[in-house]
Amino acid sequence: MDAKELKLGMLCHSEQGLGVVRWIDAQDRAVYLSAPEDPAKNFAVSFDELLDEPQIHQSSDIYY
Repeated sequence: MDAKELKLGMLCHSEQGLGVVRWIDAQDRAVYLSAPEDPAKNFAVSFDELLDEPQIHQSSDIYY
């Protein structure tokens, strides 16, 4: 996944599980995620570990 596609607060699926993007470190090619059900539980993954999951809907995808 490319860093330009990532935004703070978006849901991402990785090899370590689902998480909400809290910080993007483009220089080290890492993303810091928090568990959706427990924001205090944080984990870091590299861009290479992020999985493309088109079924995950972002808040920007919601239509009224």
